[in-house]
Amino acid sequence: MNKILSVLTAFTLFTSFSPLSSHADNMETTDLYALASSLGADTDYLNVINYKHDDDHLVPMKVFKDYLWKCSAIEACYVPVESFSEIITGGSCVGISLLEVLSHNGVINLSDIQVGANSLSEISYSNDVDNVITSYQCLQGYTEFDYYEKFLMTNLSYDEQIDRLIETAENSMNQNKYFWLVIRSKNFSHAVCGIGIADGEWHWNGGTYDKCILTLDSNVADADGNALGFHKNACIFINSETKDCYIPAYKIDMDKNLSFVAIDDDTFLNHKGTINPPETISTDISGIKQVSRNTSENTKLYSVSADGNMMLFDEALFSDYAGKANFIRADSVHIDIENEREEYPNFRYIDSDRWVDIEILDDLIDEEDCYNADIDISDNNVYIKSNEDTMGQILLQIRMNEGTYGCSPFFWWIMDIHDLSDDVNIEIRDNGMLLKSNGHIKAGLTPYCYQLDEDGHFKFDDSYNMYVENVSSQYTNAYIESDNNVFVSIENQEIIYYIDKNGDNTYDDKVEKGDVNCDGLIDAVDASLVSAKYAINSTDSSEYLGIGKALGDYNNDGLIDAVDASLILARYAELSTTK
Repeated sequence: MNKILSVLTAFTLFTSFSPLSSHADNMETTDLYALASSLGADTDYLNVINYKHDDDHLVPMKVFKDYLWKCSAIEACYVPVESFSEIITGGSCVGISLLEVLSHNGVINLSDIQVGANSLSEISYSNDVDNVITSYQCLQGYTEFDYYEKFLMTNLSYDEQIDRLIETAENSMNQNKYFWLVIRSKNFSHAVCGIGIADGEWHWNGGTYDKCILTLDSNVADADGNALGFHKNACIFINSETKDCYIPAYKIDMDKNLSFVAIDDDTFLNHKGTINPPETISTDISGIKQVSRNTSENTKLYSVSADGNMMLFDEALFSDYAGKANFIRADSVHIDIENEREEYPNFRYIDSDRWVDIEILDDLIDEEDCYNADIDISDNNVYIKSNEDTMGQILLQIRMNEGTYGCSPFFWWIMDIHDLSDDVNIEIRDNGMLLKSNGHIKAGLTPYCYQLDEDGHFKFDDSYNMYVENVSSQYTNAYIESDNNVFVSIENQEIIYYIDKNGDNTYDDKVEKGDVNCDGLIDAVDASLVSAKYAINSTDSSEYLGIGKALGDYNNDGLIDAVDASLILARYAELSTTK
């Protein structure tokens, strides 16, 4: 199976800072340095310049292992070694700015960063300090942190982002608090610590600005390379009416291609931190999902609220930096696939608990088939409705976070669904998957699990790839072809099938070996299906017939052949006589 590479983009793009790279046309009406000093800028900046990890700044293995151990199953699916490498080679401004915010706001103690420190400005770079900075730099690799930042950036317009930035700065300054701020443009990405806001009149490059967001910027240094923390050229100047803004130090002007994310929730900023992490988060990040698609524009994507209202997403909302993905808050997602004959759609839906991949397989679809279908994805269901007589074949992957699935540590199901002439609903239940249809079900299932070590952490090999194994050592796959709904579960490393005989929606009737069509009976039909399967195998045909060895291999010899058909027929005769 192909590895799915991380779609995470590091917040930090290391950018050299030149404090004299721009100049004001006339003096500002507010003394920004005096205001910054009153807000604690002289002492509450970390005396470390933004840096990359390279031969001079080696990452301790402990930091890497701590990052891996905190990964959920979903985050570990991203190939975390690559995410980690991307994060630490981008710079350290996220870690530095987070420490400035959290220490000024009293969330973490200075001694937790460096023993004996009386102010943040006294703390300079050391290996121990690097451990703390890098651990906070890695917070952007966790799903909740990553998704919330991108959700705010892709769901708020530019004007709304400016208004949010001004409001956050005003509220924080009134409470004598700092806030965290991400700045993005097409070729620039940087995180800083916001410390307050000033009113006045400033003129830069012909523009007039009446608001100034004061920041502590880890790129600010003097001629000797010492950190300064605050410099007026690193401030963000805003015209509150036109929403134009300018950052002199980076020569970022009024093209409105900027994006700003301002966050003032300390519990969110520290929720996977290494120093005093909170147990709960004040910010509501529930329901935020990443939805990405690889398909042409005539396929439509909707978000669906709890009351059933659907909202169509504009293609323009898809972000290049986010891997052509929407970050949305919704109870479910609806996708309309419309006659995709040339491109083979692939959809990915991820929240903090689940990863759902839907791929229409191109190798089994000919020119006559259509992909016209509706797909609904909610927290516990994947519903596929074909709008044509046939839709070919779909490969569906469902991966789940630990804690959301009853038989931990099993997390990963791969379902190969065939001949979608009927509606199919995959429902995630405790301990397994329920396959439902209004007609005929024809599918193969392969469950995997991520292995844990003796401490309950995910196991990685020497290349830091996760150890994944097939759940069933006896039978590689579970095959189903039935006119009934079938529940597939894992019990003691064995695939078990259940059906609902009395219609109470409780699937507690175990399917016996030999009942290959899962109708609750062992009869001549099952024997005929096994004989047909044996005949197909004998001619080396690749035609699919839904009989899994768990049900069709009656004598447990690893084969489905004429012997099994005879034994099933004999069992049918025995049951008939008994009745």
